[in-house]
Amino acid sequence: MSRPRVLFMTTSYPSDEAPATGVFVLEHARAAARHAEVAVLHLDRRHDARGISIHRDVGAEFPTWRARYPYRPTALSIAAHVAAGLGGYRTVRGAGFDPDLVHAHFFLSALPAALLPKPMVETEHWTAFLPEDPTRLGLPLKLAARLVLRRARTVMPVSESLATAMRDAGIRGRFEVVPNAVDTSLFRPGAGGGGRRVVTVGLLQHQKGIDVLLRAFAQVRERRPDTALDIVGDGPERSTYEKLRTTLGLDESVVFHGFEPKPEIAARLAESDLFVLASRFDNNPCVLVEAQAAGLPIVASRVGGIPEIVEGNGLLAEPEDVDSLAGRILEALAGLGAYDRSAIAARAKERFDGEHVGRMLADVYASALGKSA
Repeated sequence: MSRPRVLFMTTSYPSDEAPATGVFVLEHARAAARHAEVAVLHLDRRHDARGISIHRDVGAEFPTWRARYPYRPTALSIAAHVAAGLGGYRTVRGAGFDPDLVHAHFFLSALPAALLPKPMVETEHWTAFLPEDPTRLGLPLKLAARLVLRRARTVMPVSESLATAMRDAGIRGRFEVVPNAVDTSLFRPGAGGGGRRVVTVGLLQHQKGIDVLLRAFAQVRERRPDTALDIVGDGPERSTYEKLRTTLGLDESVVFHGFEPKPEIAARLAESDLFVLASRFDNNPCVLVEAQAAGLPIVASRVGGIPEIVEGNGLLAEPEDVDSLAGRILEALAGLGAYDRSAIAARAKERFDGEHVGRMLADVYASALGKSA
């Protein structure tokens, strides 16, 4: 069968200003591109936008258009969001890319996609469906999600936990869990850091629990004073966390590296011994998939879809529990010899490699188009 043309319509996607935002959508696009022609329409709500503007991102990896529209006021923003999606779609078609299928990422992208005369599938990443997320969807958004996702030929949550939460929110339809993808040619096992290097990667904001991790690591250092922690990523809480590092006396053992591109993260993971994620709530974090592809055992919070990823390749701590997290880190460090980095990486390749996820997407596309893959 010929390769279908698939338009990714998403509210989150990497840009020069925010290279880490929506990188999981880019990874899905890369996976899909193994079996389909892919273009991207980014519905980009911005504080500085005066009206709707649509432009092509010439330097993007895939044919990409940014449809920018105002952030406020909320009522007008929703109307502008739909208008930006419809206008962006017309612009994409006018440029010569007439999709066979629209693949919406986040149900908010499905609002305009549902009005288009094309089959639609939807991938859901939003933790707001999860009960742990304090920004939980209110009734109006739940009703909107129920309505718009009826139009989707397949709804693809990235974790079983999210699928359950979406069903609990009253969303009905054909569900298929398709996880986030990883480039296993880039993320590969390395020699490690001699049993002393702990690493975390993520946006430095409340959700990721860096404050909990720092307090737990202070306890770890009391028992293992030779252990170091690398924190990779940037975000609104960085200065707060740096001050906490100083307050806890960790200036010599904890390093904030800021944002790093994927190749640098892959190299850092290969040189580390243990990956820790202290999220207060989370879904199917790409960083955990990447850590496993690098063969790292994991200590992470027992929230959302995280237990589905860990599955015997690490330990789970109770969320926001400093003592639990510190105890699990110490337990994992003491038992590093029991983990086979090659086996962990092989399992990650089976579950999350871009080729595997790409085949899953190709099957969904074929079903939506009434064809066999």
